[in-house]
Amino acid sequence: MSRFREIVLKLKKIKVAQHRADINIGKKGIHPGLVDEVRRRLEQEGAVKIRILKNARNIVKEEDIKRLAEEVGAIIVDSRGYTYVLVSKNVGRKQSMKVDKEAS
Repeated sequence: MSRFREIVLKLKKIKVAQHRADINIGKKGIHPGLVDEVRRRLEQEGAVKIRILKNARNIVKEEDIKRLAEEVGAIIVDSRGYTYVLVSKNVGRKQSMKVDKEAS
């Protein structure tokens, strides 16, 4: 298994096990501030857990999340109901060291 795939699977496991979402999408929907925050979190942590709140479910659809992932350079690795886990396409050495530290 490639190192990239191992890192992605570890990040996914960490984020899925985490009970709270890193970013909640509310009634404002997907706006520039939210996109910047997703991008910042991906650079910092390598993965981000996003949840669409009840009052935004008629505004934000799965296609919007896919476009958001493309825009910030991420892939959707898990989707459960209205919760998504995005992992950066360029997960680097910094994230692999962080994943190894959190896993132990």
